[in-house]
Amino acid sequence: MTSALREDEAARLLGDLVALRTVNPMGRPYHGGGPVERPVIEYLERLFAPFAVSCRRISASPIHESLLVSIPGRTAGPAALLEAHIDTVPADDWSDTAFTPRREGGRIIGRGACDDKGSLAAMTLALADLLRSGQRPASPVLFLAAGDEEYGQTGIKTFLADLPTPLAWAVFGEPTGCIPVIQHKGVIRWDVSVAGRSAHSSRPELGRNAILDMMRLCDRLAAHEAALRARHTNPLTGGPSITVTTIQGGRTRNMVPDQCTVAVDFRIAPGMDGRQALEELQAAITWPGLSVSHSPPQCLAPALNTSPDDPLVARALAACEQHLGRPVAAAGAPYCSDAGWIPAGAPALVLGPGDIADAHAVGESVAIAEVMQAAAIYRQLVDG
Repeated sequence: MTSALREDEAARLLGDLVALRTVNPMGRPYHGGGPVERPVIEYLERLFAPFAVSCRRISASPIHESLLVSIPGRTAGPAALLEAHIDTVPADDWSDTAFTPRREGGRIIGRGACDDKGSLAAMTLALADLLRSGQRPASPVLFLAAGDEEYGQTGIKTFLADLPTPLAWAVFGEPTGCIPVIQHKGVIRWDVSVAGRSAHSSRPELGRNAILDMMRLCDRLAAHEAALRARHTNPLTGGPSITVTTIQGGRTRNMVPDQCTVAVDFRIAPGMDGRQALEELQAAITWPGLSVSHSPPQCLAPALNTSPDDPLVARALAACEQHLGRPVAAAGAPYCSDAGWIPAGAPALVLGPGDIADAHAVGESVAIAEVMQAAAIYRQLVDG
């Protein structure tokens, strides 16, 4: 997996994946002729066709789909899951060259190179290498090239709703620098709206200013965040956070605003119940006389909470240390991934090439050498 030939193969594969546009509309209108992920799914189907393994498309919605590749093991039983997502965030601020990948200084540059096509390429390389060898993995392996991770996580949820076999363990590819992340936060996103009463701005006392009410509500959000952080501590992920990410209010310059809406991003720590935390927050930010409403959650994703003592963690650490050539410790992360959806009883972790600081950025990139290291780690894990 470390030869110059394989490095060129990795660079070519990753460049091909980046050049295939699989931009998630993120709730905006979508005018594509098929599911967002279709170009990469067709590419992977062609790549795996010579190996005569099962490739099955899984529709998550009219605009999103995933590909499930199933590889039989030497023994039957629960399967190992490798998952990386196909979709990328938009490149509105980088539209000129984002999908024209280039190789520079040992890196591939382009939208999705880091998040998440570096992991997708590494898993593909690992499994293609396994299949070329003629060997079977110790247990069945499921490779899910997932859709819609960036917005609704419908790909992983649809897959788990019709799981073809129980899972023994799962590894999710995301940019972690090839360090195993065993715990991460969950996320809840929704809109909060405050209704006021309009009036002429020369007589503000005749109305009720929805923007001022929203400012008071945001103060309560900050106070609730402080209380949560005192109650929920986690050395790997840090405590919960509450962030107002957008705000809209008012109708015109000379009217007391009768409406104001904010979008809230609520990151919950491992061990917190998402729905209970949401209900508690919503109760904490209201007061008598306030007219407040909440939209259904756009996203309600659970945290990942794998024990540091799980055997999967020990195996992953050993593989990482072998292929990185240095000591490695399990880590936590403040972000969210598909890994949080894995049911209890099947340990999961997040591990892949790249740095989260490069994800979603103009000039997004990943080191080819890291993609190769990740491929070697994945291969060792599925070998058992």
